[in-house]
Amino acid sequence: MVEKKKTLGLMLFTSPYGSQDADHMCRIALAALKKGYGVEIFLYGDGVHAQLKGQDPQCFYNVGEALEKIVELGGVIKSCVRCSQARGYVDGGYNEKEDRYESSKALDAVRIYSLYGFIDMIKHDDKLITFGSS
Repeated sequence: MVEKKKTLGLMLFTSPYGSQDADHMCRIALAALKKGYGVEIFLYGDGVHAQLKGQDPQCFYNVGEALEKIVELGGVIKSCVRCSQARGYVDGGYNEKEDRYESSKALDAVRIYSLYGFIDMIKHDDKLITFGSS
């Protein structure tokens, strides 16, 4: 019998450089992936700012690069469409083929998705950790 891979869900409510919430979330996600866990991240509220392309923090942990690495290692990152749209990230329609909303401002590694993405995540993840609050 093949054992199901354990999955860790992570939710970020706070902006990437307003606290260390995003740093800790990314470091936990990377460590979990390296140990063989599945990882799903949902960006919500000001947490959607973590998806911005081209952020170049000189004195901080680079959250954008970490998110791209998480996806390279097999993690899944979704961002709330309502929160993303309110903050100017959605600049196109829904792409049915890719199952995401279009954005020229968001990292390609992040799928802008409905809030149902979070609901689906909590239904099947073994553990959920939230960072920040709304």
